[in-house]
Amino acid sequence: MKVTYQMLIGVGKEECEDSALIFDHKHDLVIHDQKESLELKAPMIIAIADGVGGNPGGRDASTFALTKLKEMFHDLKTPFKEELIKEKIKDLNRSLVEYSAPLGEKHNMATTFTALFFDEEKMILAHTGNTRLNAFNNGFLKQLNTDHSTYQYYLELGNFEAAENCNHSEIYSFLGGGDVNGMRRLEIKAIPLDQLPNSLILTSDGIHEYVELDDFEAILDDASITTIEKTSKLIQKALENLSGDDKTVVIIEK
Repeated sequence: MKVTYQMLIGVGKEECEDSALIFDHKHDLVIHDQKESLELKAPMIIAIADGVGGNPGGRDASTFALTKLKEMFHDLKTPFKEELIKEKIKDLNRSLVEYSAPLGEKHNMATTFTALFFDEEKMILAHTGNTRLNAFNNGFLKQLNTDHSTYQYYLELGNFEAAENCNHSEIYSFLGGGDVNGMRRLEIKAIPLDQLPNSLILTSDGIHEYVELDDFEAILDDASITTIEKTSKLIQKALENLSGDDKTVVIIEK
């Protein structure tokens, strides 16, 4: 599989709180501000984490989560199993809470988390927060995970007035936050490889909250530019729409 990633620090920020993991038997990367295209082979893990900006230590939290994830699956033993991944993510959450507890003002550091585990037969999604996984097929984008945001919560309840008036970027589930119960939802989903589209796109909210769906689809559907140019155009479009947040785009192609 071809994995193309690009990250950009937020406007006026001292450090990028987004982290990405690119991990197979050949590559072993936890990154914050790079761009590149690589060929990876299953078994592999691709993940992004967005440190929660309202809490000090966002970069520490996202880096810890992805580094710990890599350590937990260091041997890339397959086939990956949903129940094992679920238990490992719970352990990761507990480890982040324990790690941050003695760190003073950083004791409640937190991060969103979306990880993809590929073996020879399937992909398993593990997700909490509002980092996003989309499938791109025949010119259309389809979200494969759920935003664990207050806005989405009210929509699911059918309370559209509350949804309209709430803080759309507020999330209610994450790793860390000083309490293991901060991870209120953990989404685990397995999809056979033959049911996956040719392209998967991971983004932090500095991208998908600022790029309109039509623009997103048009950029991905543009056959005249390379995949790395597509990541650049998505970041540029977010900047044009006044995204001051960190920005991460990872495109995975069969």
